[in-house]
Parts: sequence; structure tokens; C-alpha cells
Amino acid sequence: MKILTFSQRVTVQTSHGTHRVDVICNPGERLIFDDDNAFAIQQNPSSSSYILESSDLEPILRQVLRPPYWKKRRVLFYRNRGIGDQLIASSLSRFWREMLGADARQLSDRVHEPIWAGNPYIGNMPLSAPIHLDSVWRAKGRPFFDAAFFIESVTEWDSDGEQGNVYDRLFALAGIDPNRVAAKYKRPFFSVTAEDIERCNTWLTGIGIGQAPYIFVQLRAANKVRSLPLKTAQTLLQAVTEAAAKLACKVVVTDNQPLPIELAEFCRVNSLCDASTKIPGVRLYGSLIAQARLVIGPDSSALHFAAASETPAIGIWGPFNPESRTQYYPRQTHLWHRDLCQSSPCYNFMPELPIQKCPRGAAQQHCECFDGVTYDEVYSAIIDGGT
Repeated sequence: MKILTFSQRVTVQTSHGTHRVDVICNPGERLIFDDDNAFAIQQNPSSSSYILESSDLEPILRQVLRPPYWKKRRVLFYRNRGIGDQLIASSLSRFWREMLGADARQLSDRVHEPIWAGNPYIGNMPLSAPIHLDSVWRAKGRPFFDAAFFIESVTEWDSDGEQGNVYDRLFALAGIDPNRVAAKYKRPFFSVTAEDIERCNTWLTGIGIGQAPYIFVQLRAANKVRSLPLKTAQTLLQAVTEAAAKLACKVVVTDNQPLPIELAEFCRVNSLCDASTKIPGVRLYGSLIAQARLVIGPDSSALHFAAASETPAIGIWGPFNPESRTQYYPRQTHLWHRDLCQSSPCYNFMPELPIQKCPRGAAQQHCECFDGVTYDEVYSAIIDGGT
């Protein structure tokens, strides 16, 4: 984390994935930014005219002594990265408030605030990032927060073959022995309100699903290496179509990009609802998963939302080990053909493929583990999970 001090009023832009947010900064303010956004702001050619000073937050963090007990203590958590990372991080505030009796709060980048809205373990609303340094530690007197955990990396930069579970790592980073944390605290929390359900039902009616039970299918993860390749997606949709007919369910297929022509045509011919790019907002997305009969997808936010609502789910895995993310998730089945890749599991955190580890190097188009997914195993998993 970085502290940026501004010499004049200026508007800077923070980004998280494809999302951009403008932030108004006033002269004299010392604002805390995550490293990625601080670096991007400083890289602006004109930044020298409005950034007075830049410094690391870590030395200040080291000076703050953690309290000997947590009951009624004010604790601030922050996690950057994507939607799934936010959901995973929600386990901390629940544990701190429910088990340790702390007054837990969450600092959230604005694009992620809807994920945290209504969460009772953080006082129902998050604080907006970037946050003023003096809002965390006052220059004089008792600090507003007794402890703060700014977590920018949990497993992102790991390259070990066998990566530990993300929840165990998260609790260890916060100073808690993960072996003493019950499994029920190693899963996400997402609050679905009555208003969310009403909007969800209205949206389902608008796309022709109405009150019918449905299977929710996500085809793409945050990056290419974890997303389903075309052939695997075709196999998956064929199995979903047959299984949904037997279960008397409809099918909602989602993606944050328009479906490839082949998949869009398959959905049209087989009366599957192509909802790619049509879900307006993360709260509706989470509510759709909460009401689904079954969720299917790769290592992505859909599996974490499903765990939060205990909706049955089937995970389709490529380079990562399912236990690194979903070991403690109830009612989930995971398909992983580790034997098809000599380098699996592969944890290089890259936007595309970790070609230096893949057997075919630069010629690699997708993780070979996906090639083992068959119609029969998907169909059987759906029938078993959807009943």
C-alpha cells in the first residue's frame, strides 16, 4: 500500500479489471492507495505537478501494536483484486465479529462496494477507498482503528506446484492459526435482500425464465488460463441441455463478453437463455446464483457466490487445484483432470497462459486439463447435484 499526498485539487482514476472510477483528491490529503493504482497514478506524465509526496504504508503498519484481545476493538480490513477475492475476504470480518467480538469494518474500492452492501459483519456498508490516512490513524490521541489489515496479495504471486488453500493463507496473514478456524468461516458471505430478490424475479421474467427453476452456467473466468476453451464449453452445454430437460429446468448462460458464434447458435437452437453481457450489476448476478437450482462454471466468482448462498455447484477446473479455492465449500462438486498436464497445478498469475510452464510453450492455447471433460461426467454431476 502507498500513501500519496497531493499539492492541489485533482481528479485521478483508479482501475480494477475493466472498471474505472474517478477519485477527487484535495490539497494536503494523504490518501492510501493499493500499489497498482498508486503506481498508475504516479505514471501519469503530469503527476509531478500535483503529487507532493509518495511513501510506503508498511513502516506505519509495523509501528501499530495489535491489541492483546479483540473484543469491541475496531478492526479495518482491505482486499483489492476482483469479485472472487472480495467474496473470499468477507470471511475475515465475519470471523472477527462473530467469534472474536470485534467491531469489524471493510474498506472497499468503489467498484466493489455493491458486494459489501448489507453485510452485517461490517456494519452493513463499507468505507470507500482510497481512504485518508488520518481516518485510520490520528496524529494525536487514540487511533480510530485498533488494527488494520491491508491485504494486497494472498496467493497471486505463488508459483509453487502445490498451492495452499486461500482461506488458510488469508487467516494466517491476519495472525490467526487457520487450524483453529472452523470450516464454516472459510467460505464467503454475501447478503441478498428482499429488494435484490424482487429485482432478480423481475429480470428473470423479462428474459422468459419467470418462476421456473433454472441452471446458471458461467463460461468465462477472470483470465484466459482459467476460462473454458470452446470445445469444453460445447461439451458442457450439450450435457447441460440434456440434464436440464430431465430435471425440468431452464438454463441461463452467462459471460462478460458476447458468446462465440458457435455457442450463441447452440443456445438459440436449444432454447437456452443467452444472458451474456445482459446482467446489469454484481448484486443481480449474486442474486441470480442464490436462487438458481444449480451453478456450473470454471474457477470464477460464480463458485464463490454459490458457496455464500449454499447453492449446489459444479466447478470445471484447468490449471488450478480445486482445493486451493473451494476446499471448504459445501454442496460443490469439482471436475479436474490433473493427469492430462505434467505441469498441473500451475499457479503463475498472468492475464493469459503461463507459457513457460505449459508443455507446448508459446503454442499453448488453453490448459490441457480441460480436454478431459466429458459429456457423461458433466451430465452425471448435474443429475446428482441438481436433485
